[in-house]
Amino acid sequence: MGLLSNQEAIVWNEFQKGKSTGTIAEEQEGENMSPAYVSRVLNRARKKISQALEEHAESHRLDVESLQDYKGLLIGFDYQANAQVYIVYTEAPGVIVWYRHDSYAGKLCPECPKEAECSEALDAITGEYSIELRPDEMERPMTQRSIAIFNKLAAKEIPRYKRKGSE
Repeated sequence: MGLLSNQEAIVWNEFQKGKSTGTIAEEQEGENMSPAYVSRVLNRARKKISQALEEHAESHRLDVESLQDYKGLLIGFDYQANAQVYIVYTEAPGVIVWYRHDSYAGKLCPECPKEAECSEALDAITGEYSIELRPDEMERPMTQRSIAIFNKLAAKEIPRYKRKGSE
């Protein structure tokens, strides 16, 4: 079982697609959800995700620079590795810890033995958070593409709690 309950996962995923709590409630009509209930479910999900991200940061001994719980993103710094670290919640693969790096043991992306794993992780993030990359960003090596992805996730507009009719 994942980190979130079924209801929390549904609400979280719909919220990440840009839907307001009111819209999510309307679309879940068979579930008898009010916007206030959806808001409470979303807050529970955010709390669980924040806790998981903070636990990962602590286990990696990171200094937390920012925690954007609405986006499921924690940005930290690892002084031992001298690297920026992004910790992202995803539903499918789970929590992803990504160290900003230029190479893997001196090997650049095409020759790197971890390229498939990196691609899978970045694809999960771009898919779940609906992040679109420009063609030139897609052509970049994975290490540089990751920077574009995390910058877009950090800057992504997220819906706030909107009243019905204000969308």
